[in-house]
Order: sequence, then C-alpha cells, then structure tokens
Amino acid sequence: MATQTQAETETTLRITRVFAAPREKVFRAWTDPEALRKWFAPSDGYTTRIPELDLTVGGRYRVEMTSPDGKVHIVTGAYREVRPPEKLVYTWKWENDPGMGETLVSVEFHDRGGRTELVLTHELFPSDKARQEHNKGWGGCLDRFEKFVS
Repeated sequence: MATQTQAETETTLRITRVFAAPREKVFRAWTDPEALRKWFAPSDGYTTRIPELDLTVGGRYRVEMTSPDGKVHIVTGAYREVRPPEKLVYTWKWENDPGMGETLVSVEFHDRGGRTELVLTHELFPSDKARQEHNKGWGGCLDRFEKFVS
C-alpha cells in the first residue's frame, strides 16, 4: 500500500525555474493571450491559438495546440485564483482525453532581485504515467518560455 507521500509523488508534479526577467514581465507573458500564443507548446513545431482567456476568478480559458502532424490538442479550464504578479491557480482538462480528468495547476512568481523564480505545481494526475507525460510537456513549454522572456 502506498503511503500518502508516495501517492502525492505519483500524482503531483513540481517544477522550479528561474528566469532572467522581472516578475511583472514573467507574469504578463504567462497571462497575455498574444504572448502565450508565442511560447505555450511543448516544442517549436507546434502552433498555438488562445481563443478564450478570461483572467478573473471563475473565468475560463481555452488553449489549442496544433502539432506538426496536424493533430489539435485542446486544454480548457477555469481560474480559481488570480493574484498579479504573484500567483495563478487554474483547473486543467484535456478536451481530447476525458479519461485524464480534471487536474489543478498553481504557478507562483517570486521576485528574486530582478529575476523571477517560477514554481509550477500540477497535481491530481490519475497516474504516475500521466504525471511523467506532463513533466515532459511542461519542460518543453518552459524551455520555450525562457527564450521568450529573455
């Protein structure tokens, strides 16, 4: 039987990165639809559309990422917490994969003297495999994000 800590490890992903940009700029790049369109995808071969982004508590968002082979990956959700430029919390649900269920993303933006420490926590995955797949996807997104905000 898994302990609470083991279960959390299997269903929670936590990534910390530091970006050479002020916190306000990093927060804006994470919340502006035009900026998101330029970096929010797991690799450079994707194109991204943001047809909906209501940055208010209860507001909805929709992200459509088209892979190089033409497959469209759609994620939707609602904002639960919006505290510029400190924190975002929002639900995350793949429209193409209803079996994945709804997960929760928290993004914290910490000022580190002109640089920004970003702590992303994505939790409630149905399996360790799902967590690992999202780790790869978020890694690609954050690599692209770093180029965008630098």
